[in-house]
Amino acid sequence: MKIFKSILFIGVTLLLFNCNADDDQSKENSNPSAFVLTEGAATNIGIPFNWTASIDPDDDEVVYAIYLNNNLLIEDLNALTYVIEYSWFVSGENTILVSASDGLGGVAEQELVVNLLS
Repeated sequence: MKIFKSILFIGVTLLLFNCNADDDQSKENSNPSAFVLTEGAATNIGIPFNWTASIDPDDDEVVYAIYLNNNLLIEDLNALTYVIEYSWFVSGENTILVSASDGLGGVAEQELVVNLLS
């Protein structure tokens, strides 16, 4: 019985020493990669904006949100293009922001300024 207790004590001790603090910490989340935002050719409906895909180094799904002059137009978008209707723009300078998010706090953003004459 004494041998069993000794073996059990050594086993538990080895198990405890083999656990380290890194085992308890979750992996740090990375931001999605940078992407390129471009303005497409104007149509009779509005102006299309296109962007290249943002890749997440952690293989998380990336979704996009589109802002016009700091106002959210759409979120959780999977497409790489979006048409902003003319009625949403103001006369003069307009700021378009596309935000790529991995849903876990990782974000990459690109901004483009367009001028519209009234």
